[in-house]
Amino acid sequence: MARLGRLGFLGLAVVFHVVYILSIFDIYFTSPIVSGMTAYSVGASKAPAKRLVLYVGDGLRADKAFQFFPDPSPNAANDSSAQELRPMAPFLRSKVLEDGTFGVSHTRVPTESRPGHVALIAGLYEDVSAVTTGWKLNPVNFDSVFNRSRHTWGWGSPDILPMFSTGAVPGRVTDDTYGSEFEDFSKDATELDYYVFDHVKQLFKDAESNEELNAKLREDKVVFFLHLLGLDTTGHAYRPYSREYLHNIKVVDEGVKEITKVMDDFYGDDETAYVFTADHGMSDWGSHGDGHPDNTRTPLIAWGAGVAKPKTVASGKAPGHEDGFSQDWRLDHVQRHDVAQADIATLMAYLAGLEFPVNSVGELPLSYLAAGDEEKARAMHTNAQEILEMYRVKEEAKKATALRYRPYSRFASANQTIDKRLAQVKEAISNGLYEHAIKASDELIQLGLQGLRYLQTYNWLFLRALVTAGYAGWVAFAFTTAVDMYMLDGKIEASRTLASIIAFSSILVGLYSFLLIQSSPMTYYAYASFPVMFWEEVFVRRRALVEGKNKLIAKFSQRDLMKLALNVAMYVGILEVMVQSYYHREIYTICYILAAAWPAFYGFDFVKSNWILCGTWGLGCTAMSIFTLLPAIKVESPNLISLGGLLILVTGVLYIAMEKSLLVSVASANDGISSPKADGLSRMILGVQVGLVALAMVFTMAPFPEADPQSTHRKANKKPKTACSKTPTDATWPVHKYIHEFPLAMRAMILLSLLFWAIPLVLAWALIKLFWELPHNYVQNNREVHHDAEMSTIADDAAPHAMMARARSVSADTLLEGRRHSVKPLPTITVARQADFAHPPVQLASLIVPFLHALQPRDHYLHRLAVIFLAFGPVFIILTISYEGLFYFAIAITLVSWVRLEHRVQEHFASSPASENGRAPSLEITNPLEPAMSAASDREAAPKSEDYRSLTLSDARICLFFLYMLQSAFFSTGNIASISSFSLDAVYRLIPVFDPFSQGALLLLKLLAPFALVSANLGILTKRLKLRGGSLFAVVMGIGDYLTLRFFWEVRDEGSWLDIGESISMFVIASMLCVFVAALEALSEVFVKGVEFRDDGRQGKANGVASNGSLDAAAKSEKAAKKVGKVT
Repeated sequence: MARLGRLGFLGLAVVFHVVYILSIFDIYFTSPIVSGMTAYSVGASKAPAKRLVLYVGDGLRADKAFQFFPDPSPNAANDSSAQELRPMAPFLRSKVLEDGTFGVSHTRVPTESRPGHVALIAGLYEDVSAVTTGWKLNPVNFDSVFNRSRHTWGWGSPDILPMFSTGAVPGRVTDDTYGSEFEDFSKDATELDYYVFDHVKQLFKDAESNEELNAKLREDKVVFFLHLLGLDTTGHAYRPYSREYLHNIKVVDEGVKEITKVMDDFYGDDETAYVFTADHGMSDWGSHGDGHPDNTRTPLIAWGAGVAKPKTVASGKAPGHEDGFSQDWRLDHVQRHDVAQADIATLMAYLAGLEFPVNSVGELPLSYLAAGDEEKARAMHTNAQEILEMYRVKEEAKKATALRYRPYSRFASANQTIDKRLAQVKEAISNGLYEHAIKASDELIQLGLQGLRYLQTYNWLFLRALVTAGYAGWVAFAFTTAVDMYMLDGKIEASRTLASIIAFSSILVGLYSFLLIQSSPMTYYAYASFPVMFWEEVFVRRRALVEGKNKLIAKFSQRDLMKLALNVAMYVGILEVMVQSYYHREIYTICYILAAAWPAFYGFDFVKSNWILCGTWGLGCTAMSIFTLLPAIKVESPNLISLGGLLILVTGVLYIAMEKSLLVSVASANDGISSPKADGLSRMILGVQVGLVALAMVFTMAPFPEADPQSTHRKANKKPKTACSKTPTDATWPVHKYIHEFPLAMRAMILLSLLFWAIPLVLAWALIKLFWELPHNYVQNNREVHHDAEMSTIADDAAPHAMMARARSVSADTLLEGRRHSVKPLPTITVARQADFAHPPVQLASLIVPFLHALQPRDHYLHRLAVIFLAFGPVFIILTISYEGLFYFAIAITLVSWVRLEHRVQEHFASSPASENGRAPSLEITNPLEPAMSAASDREAAPKSEDYRSLTLSDARICLFFLYMLQSAFFSTGNIASISSFSLDAVYRLIPVFDPFSQGALLLLKLLAPFALVSANLGILTKRLKLRGGSLFAVVMGIGDYLTLRFFWEVRDEGSWLDIGESISMFVIASMLCVFVAALEALSEVFVKGVEFRDDGRQGKANGVASNGSLDAAAKSEKAAKKVGKVT
């Protein structure tokens, strides 16, 4: 592979990490779905029930279904008796106490609607990646209870029902869904449940006059599915402890009661089985998705034909309550029967007399069956047949592809084959040994599941070794690239020989051949290619590594080497601290407190001479240390929103007021970039940005209007009801109330502007370039040419005057070039809540205003950072619900302080006595957060090329600081390893209708906004320390994969749902971090383009220039004059 340039390296980093993210799904979460199995049913002469009714309360937590609360009804607020505790679902509770069996159904991650319903209805757990394959209209590619029924009627959400009707046996599943616009978080979500109940009633009413429909409804093996989404929508909007959520439980309970009565009256034969459950739970903060117990525990209540009656005890606790979870349900005397979620599909198939779904891994819960021992034994035998049939098909498929297949040991011997074991169970049933047959069948089911697990993990060792070699190769390749490109300037060519080519090609061919024989998927070939490619590149560039080692540590003594080893150990320790921070956010608090004292390790003189900067750094670190102590679960707080917005606003105002004292402007009044007019224009544009921040605060904090009482009642053609109050408990009003009054095209534009801000960015840049900047530059160039011509005719022939004219011309060209390449900060969008502020020009201005700085670009880095800070301010204010605005302000201050401190550290050691006397620096260890401090003095002596310097050991500290800041930006406002810790409340202001991908994109926009600041500051620091662009990023991408590799081996697919979900999240985050760093590196290049620096050390001070890093017009003219002088 030829030496990659900067873009090539970043592109390779992105491709490699995106491909290797897929590895955990190929290794740990491959799809369990296979085809070609024979279906089995119990085969009884009469099924326990002729029909089955499945109620699914989407998002219903197990505890809320059974606990006691005051009456949450909207009309009970002034009733004194409403404060008496009562169950929210009295009808369902009566079934638990009198007619049926109950328990807790334990779901798996991801606790989302799609995988939850697949487990309930198909009996299988989809791999985690299936969530991304589609949410709506995704055809089933697995068997299900609905497919095995004679006919299924379903009512509910368009997100769920089409998964089972589209692609099923034609004509077998009939669904009735409301429109997606009904799933509006701003409306009364009980309407969704009333829709379902009303349409079920209408079906049976129509059957009274429709003989064909009546006959179909009275057939056996029919299934009715009622998907009740109101609870999930209400829980997201108001949280599951709210009155609205509890009231929704009452609505569901009353609806279930009514539908049960309708069906019992219609059939009148007591041959209907009922199952009530939920697809997933809901966390206290209104989210789900991860493995928190509140998300994985759902209620299960079964009653009717074929279902066992409740088992009670006269005193003490009945079995099943040992975990204490149900202690406040007042059901301790009733036995609780917990099941896995997939077991419910098997239970429903048995009750309705259906064939078991062929992909099901559920175990029939015998405690729910009202059957004798013989029937239970036959049912268990059928359950074992179905699971072992799936094992047989999978084993045949594995045999056909494996190079040397090793069978599962428990089925390997001749007397332990599947057929012989099943025959033994059948013989025991024939002999009346029912208990023995049940135990033997249960043992076979467990062995079958273990065998399926064995086949599922058959290739684990090989794949994990391959992926580990790939990540290790990338780390080595990244460090080799950093040494070769940024330390040795690419002067050492690769020593690729015929022998090395043959050796590595042979390894690659061998791997490909092995994969080809095993009919491996294409992703496996990618996993095999990267390790070979990376290690081959490291091998052929080994001379660069040797030269880099000699350059760094050639003059080190034995004592220095020992100290270097200790430094490396400390760096690894810091990385391990970052690993542990994924589990404990509070670690960042300790690290920030320690980091606040970092400048003190450079000595009292350093702190004294930079006391303001050190104080700002200390305050920033102290502020940042607070956020990881705050709860990741946030409740909307208008006061914190206002305070955060106010700090952003005040920062912008203070910058405008103090800009002249912060930025050096020593150019003459005739130079356009520093003239009063240009300065006024720049400040005016900044003022507009500050104004947008103020408008964002006004819109976000606008009061919520009173709800229309009439809007809380149902339409005339529906049964009236009293809806819950529309006024949330917090003091803010969701923006969507007014946004929905916009035309559809306007709403689409607002959403697309937020998600794809790059499109208006490019268009605005092109318009400004075409219609203003190019004509302006043309006029300016003509002025300069005319001015030079006049000067040439009247000037003396003296050399000094001629040189000054050339210098002025070069300076003008330089300034124009800076204007052409000045950065255009990312725009933001503000959303109005009231008509006075919602005029479209406001939205357009929020997108265009940052680009107006191109009219009079400023090359000072503080000005650039201020523009970026204010550009993202409105977005962060609009999408905040609590202390996130405070965090945005704190991290901005901390980052700017860090950039300035790093530069002062360089100045301090560059001018130290050791550096001036030319003595070799020592490796004295003073702080685990810094490497050899005195290595900074090597920067001045480092080889330079085009004003760039080489990487040194001390730059490792900068990389660690950057990685730490990056991680901190993720974890300071939430635990990003947990999907549920980021509330969607702010997103509801913009997108009230349920749309998981669009809402997730807006949430990501909010999460990623601070990283624009992180990227810009590192880019500026890279340029200010005279490092090549991308040099620090290359090192960061290398050391960052230590985290990735650690979390790769921590991924789990067994154990508690919480452990499984967090292990997946952590690996994906750590792996995406490298991709994210690559994106930040590209973004930083845009942000810092046009920013110039001069050495603001002692020389700058001697010339009367304050040390702020600005390269003003006069400095450019001086530099240009020197170049012209050399030419002449």
